[in-house]
Amino acid sequence: MIPARRLAGCLLSCGAAAFALLSGPAAPRADEAPAAAPFNAAEAAAIAGPLRQDPALLRSFGTCPADTFARERPVWRWAFAPRRPTERRCAREPAACYALCTRWSNAPACFDLALAFEHHSLDVADILDKERLYALACAGGFPAGCTNRAAGIRNGGYAEDPFRDAPRTDTDACLARSFRLDCDRRGAWGCAMLGQAYRLGEGVAAEASRARAAFDMACAINPDFAACAFARRQIAEMEAPSDRDGDAP
Repeated sequence: MIPARRLAGCLLSCGAAAFALLSGPAAPRADEAPAAAPFNAAEAAAIAGPLRQDPALLRSFGTCPADTFARERPVWRWAFAPRRPTERRCAREPAACYALCTRWSNAPACFDLALAFEHHSLDVADILDKERLYALACAGGFPAGCTNRAAGIRNGGYAEDPFRDAPRTDTDACLARSFRLDCDRRGAWGCAMLGQAYRLGEGVAAEASRARAAFDMACAINPDFAACAFARRQIAEMEAPSDRDGDAP
């Protein structure tokens, strides 16, 4: 018969081992120098083929981000949150981050790898690969991936993007829903982009009060983040007098 103390120790150690396995390989967020990380272009090129043939990507890439959110997240991932690598690590080790993204269903790793591709776009053969990775992040349950994928659809104009020739009205509605999904989960950029949608009437009825509320939420989430700076510029433009204000009747 195993003593109770020894049995308890075994259970604790086994439980820790199981948690580590389900979380995937460790991806420590150590303090790093502010200088740009070197980008491993060779590894990035090596994962391009497998990325474009990834089954989860093929199921998600041509679908509105809001409609794919968390669809590819396995059941066990709801119980064991993934540990997020850094963008710097993903720039240095694209293959390792890609393995975390696909083999371990680590959606934040998909997102950080997409950021690395975006910020080293001159070293990436196909810049649409960052959009593919944002799509995987969204489908894996990372809401910021939905916003970045939607922003890429809106602003990118990529020739091979499946949304390029989609009806503009349908696309705008999709983007607004994707931004709202992220904003509802306290994503600062989701709120900032949703505010812009309300300001410009893209996918939603133009409504200044809703635009202002979304911009304010972006800053409430993180006043020091770039999304808040974007939101403040939008508010300033909304409040600036138009050329017509000084016209005589």
